[in-house]
Amino acid sequence: MRLGVAGLGLIGGGVALGLRDRHEVTGYDTSPEARSAAQARGIRTVDRLVDLLPADAVVVATPLLSIVPTLEALAARAGGAVLVELGSLKAAVAELAERAPAGARIVGLHPMAGSEATGFAAADPAMFRGRAFLVVPTSRTDDGAEALAADLARELGGTVTVCSAEIHDRAVAAVSALPLAAAVALSRVARAAAPLDLAVAAGPGLRDATRLAATPTELALGLLAAPGLREHLVSLRAAIAELEGALGDDSALRALLERGRADRP
Repeated sequence: MRLGVAGLGLIGGGVALGLRDRHEVTGYDTSPEARSAAQARGIRTVDRLVDLLPADAVVVATPLLSIVPTLEALAARAGGAVLVELGSLKAAVAELAERAPAGARIVGLHPMAGSEATGFAAADPAMFRGRAFLVVPTSRTDDGAEALAADLARELGGTVTVCSAEIHDRAVAAVSALPLAAAVALSRVARAAAPLDLAVAAGPGLRDATRLAATPTELALGLLAAPGLREHLVSLRAAIAELEGALGDDSALRALLERGRADRP
């Protein structure tokens, strides 16, 4: 299969590397440095987005705010190519699909994987193995397009779940945006509260719990736009208040700790 990849950062680079042995992969990125890095690892690249076409499919793995413009540019020339976008939120893509050309084939796919690292240098297809991939059909998704997106996910070592754009974005608010917000807040509180510099005092507990605070700003801003996050933060404050109220009551604390252990994915 002729496969284009638009966006050669952490995720797009991982996809290109993970699929190059199965398909004829060509990559594109607005950054000449990213294209050079991809070439150095054996990925053929082109200098213009439109030169990814013709293709059987194009994976769009650009930053979130660039996904819709990239899809618009590709849809006008895609022919029968399936456009598979990897954005972390899907509402804007669903809206685009409604006004896309009648022959466009657009499907969402979201690997629930990643890192606070950025760029092609950090790309590693191993990040996808055993991870969930959410396939999100649009009004421009036919059976073949949905099957292709699922096949790509499985070839990368992932598992597949199909859901709507609304359900997807609500899930992202809970499993990605909420932990990010909590990590940012925890980082600030811990630094202010600790009597020693965190470089000296912080162990793996704090480092693991605050890892998401290192998320690149533009990616974080996109995630924090997930619908429902404000309500989740209200619930988080209530849960922290409940834990605070249980301090000194071993029975109540034990119940909360056991519930937290059971709720953990």
